[in-house]
Amino acid sequence: MSKAVYNTCGTITKKEKLRSVESVTNSHALILENISPFPGYHGTTVPEKLEPDSMFAVTKLMHKDEVVIRALQGVKKKLGFDFDAAPATINLSNESRNAIRFKNLKYSLVGEVLKELENLGIAFRKAKKVSAFESIIKVQKFFSLEETGEFTYKDIDCDKMSYFSVPALLRWNTFERITINCKYNLDDNNFDAAMATVYLNRCIIDLVRIYDKDTSTNKLNNIRKKYIEALNKQ
Repeated sequence: MSKAVYNTCGTITKKEKLRSVESVTNSHALILENISPFPGYHGTTVPEKLEPDSMFAVTKLMHKDEVVIRALQGVKKKLGFDFDAAPATINLSNESRNAIRFKNLKYSLVGEVLKELENLGIAFRKAKKVSAFESIIKVQKFFSLEETGEFTYKDIDCDKMSYFSVPALLRWNTFERITINCKYNLDDNNFDAAMATVYLNRCIIDLVRIYDKDTSTNKLNNIRKKYIEALNKQ
């Protein structure tokens, strides 16, 4: 029997450390990059790179997600090379700021991409030096998920990412507290966790995203069990 596959959209919410990009981007826009991707995971599969993991170009205005996604599609078509990009929000100087999150894009190509986006009406804040800070990040993105169990899924595009459903929408502070508690009560606690929300079967489903090189079905179920136990105590 074939497993269900879902191509859908939703959000990822996570906390990461950001700072202004120090490499040459050929752009005068405010661009931040994460300097410790997947902070809860301490394996060797997140090496230091010559190119960025994720970058966030901060926009002047709040554009509708549809406007940003259509603009990105147009830029990709015109420039002829592919990259991953999505609408996002970050916390900067204690304020929520809109941004575009880029992955799989070289520093040297950023300026070219942003110039084309500006031609399509998306303006960016001016560059400035920003020291490292922690930010809650919310990214609107597309998902390709394969159902692996009653409550579990794997990411078809990244085999290091898995998901399990939880019965309630959590505030970030509650999620972070539960994650710390779960890690304390698990022997195998080397993983990074984030919150996700996706649309499946005409419903909104709340998920926990787990990043781990060696996540097995058994480990994922054990992590979920601890989260459910913690949720039941709320």
